[in-house]
Order: sequence, then structure tokens, then C-alpha cells
Amino acid sequence: MPPEQENGQDASDRLFRHEELERYADVLLWAVERSRGRPLKNSETVLIEYDGLARELVEVLYTRILERGLVPVQHQRATPAMELSYLRFANNKRLNMVAPGEPERQGGVNGLIRILAPESLTHLEAVTPEIQVRRDSARDPLREVLYFRELGGQIGRTVAMYPTQALADAAGLTLQEYAARVRTACMLGSDDPVRDWKRFARQQATTLEWLNGLSIRQLHVQSARVDLRLRLGEHRLWLGLTGRNMPSYEVYTSPDCRFTEGVFHSDQVVHVGGTPVEGVRLAFQAGRVISVKARSGADRLRRFLALDDGAWRVGEFSLTSREHSRIPEYMANTLFDENIGGPEGNCHIALGSCHPDAFAGNPADFVHALRRELGFNESNQHWDLVNTEQKRVTATLADGGSRVIYEDGAFTA
Repeated sequence: MPPEQENGQDASDRLFRHEELERYADVLLWAVERSRGRPLKNSETVLIEYDGLARELVEVLYTRILERGLVPVQHQRATPAMELSYLRFANNKRLNMVAPGEPERQGGVNGLIRILAPESLTHLEAVTPEIQVRRDSARDPLREVLYFRELGGQIGRTVAMYPTQALADAAGLTLQEYAARVRTACMLGSDDPVRDWKRFARQQATTLEWLNGLSIRQLHVQSARVDLRLRLGEHRLWLGLTGRNMPSYEVYTSPDCRFTEGVFHSDQVVHVGGTPVEGVRLAFQAGRVISVKARSGADRLRRFLALDDGAWRVGEFSLTSREHSRIPEYMANTLFDENIGGPEGNCHIALGSCHPDAFAGNPADFVHALRRELGFNESNQHWDLVNTEQKRVTATLADGGSRVIYEDGAFTA
């Protein structure tokens, strides 16, 4: 085959070289093992759930799994047209059911790799929030099973993204420019990106050790349009590169959802149920959102929040250092946008579900009653809202003292 062609494609049409796709596959398998806490063994199974536009990466990943002596299982997700049709013709039974075979797939495999490659970001805009939330709520038991299987080292999982025209258009980039951003963010230009991700994990671990050793009680976030106070809560951990998202540069935790006060502004567009929502401004009192404003899409966000009491409260607080992140600006995908570095780093909160692994105790004890007692938020929703302004984050410590932990886009350790 001529060098300028591969798999029937002209080289100029390909988003990634074959060796870059192999590196991407290697990174994803490493991420699964990091999430699991131990290596995958010979003949263990890895499920690939993917959108059709990610086929080029999936085919390389499939081969890489076989080369490792593992067993690949593949499942292509519904297209936008299929998903829209399913929800348009939804009835109670369809909304409340999980497709036959899905619990067995996710409950029996040892690795799960989801590759998102959306053809559309807005195809669900005409579908009511009520229908979308009911459909997603039916999957709650699956999420709980995955969580406990992962804690037991039975499964590792990760989520990644493949560039599409819909993403590039929303980010104001050409498709090739978007792919270049993904290449940089995932370190695919390196001759050994797994080595580089391991190096970053060691670097980030020093920040996590510092934060977890500070005995932080409260956080005060201040920027031009943010003045927010959060209580960290008892039995909390700061987390970082777990392997569940690729790429991941953020440091995050789940605060006590009962005590958030103040104002938070998001300066990045977020798609809420297929609707772009821009310039969100939230006001909190006694842990709960009491005001939702936005330049566009505020009504859509309010309708989603109204369906779930936990969706009005904060389930996650996150900081990303400009010194760590390789993502310079908005990419129209939460996986990347919550990890923006840029000139000032970023802070983001998530309305809705907490991260159960931010619990510092025995995971087996983390039952719903204890979650409520400690203020870990529970919800069927999770909306990440990002602020990239210059900011200062001040921690109040257990001894009553205070310390600036983040300023001008970087941690102060």
C-alpha cells in the first residue's frame, strides 16, 4: 500500500497517524488498569462501548487488546437518530428498563472503555427533561454495581473522546485543529505517552498529599464573578488522576452539600440535555441553589434541576492548575473543559451527584444513610460548570488558621 494511504484513507484525511492511535489505545488500557488498581490478566475481558465515528480508534484498540492476551467485547452505541426515535416513542416501560444483556455485559467484564464521538450535541434539544432524566435514572443500579465492582478490583474503567465535526464546530475549530488539541491533551505526540502519564501521576500525587494533609474545613473561592464558600466536610479525600477519565489533570473532591453559600459564575458553555447553556450564574443559600440565571438556556437548566432535589446542590468541587494541564481553552466537551489549564487554570463545581471515592473511610461502609449523614450529595444528575477567571482559593483549617491554596491558576504548595 502506498505510504500516503492507510485503511483506504488518504493521509491528509486522517486525524491521527496509525502509531498515534496505537499510543491512544495503550493509554486507555493503562487508564483502565489504574482505575482497577491492578493489571489486567491474560484472557480477561475488556468491553469497548463506542460511537460509530470513533471506529478508526476502536479498531486499533480492539487489536491492541488481543495483542495483550485479553478478550475484547465491542458494543456500538445508538446513533443520534436512533436515540431521538427511542425517546420520541418512549412509554413508561421503555423509559424504566435497561436493555437486555447490558447488566451482564457490564457486570461480567474486567475492563470498560467508553469512547465518545458525538455526531450531534443538540439532537435531544426537543426532548423534555422529564423523559431524559427518567431514562437516565433507570441506569442507577448499573452505576452502583460498577462502583462496587471497581472498589473490589474486579473492573477498571475509563472514558475518552474522539474528535468529530460537531465538537470542532461547537469549539470554533477546524476538525484538524481539534484533533491536534486531543493529541496534545492525551500526550499522543510522545514516543511513550504511558510513561509520561505515569510521570504526571507522580507529580500530581505530591499536590494531593499536601491537600489531604492540610485538615481543611472550609474553602472560599474568589474571582471577578465568583464569591463562593464551601464546607469540605468530614471523612473527605482530594482525588486526581484515577484513570476513569482520559485526559485528566484536575484535583477534585465532594464537599458537604448542605453548607454552600454565595455566587458561582460559569464562563464556559455547557450542553444541558441538548441545549447550549451560556453564562450560568448560580446563587446558593444553605447549600441549595436559590437563583439560576444565564445569557441563554437558563429555563432548560432550571427544568432539569426541578426534577431532582439533589440536583440543586453541589456534588463536586475541582481545581486544575495551568502548570499541569495541556488543554488551553474550550473544547465543547466536559471531559476536556473541566481540565482546562489556559493562563489562569480553572475551577469547576458540579450540581448533582457526588464522587463516592472522595469518602475517606471503608467503601463498604458508604451506604446511603452514611452518605446523607456526612453530606455527600446524591442525585441522578451531574452538571459540570467551569470558571476560568483569575482566582484565589483560601482554605480555613481545623486549627482556625487560613491558607491560600490556589492563586493565579496554580496551587501554592
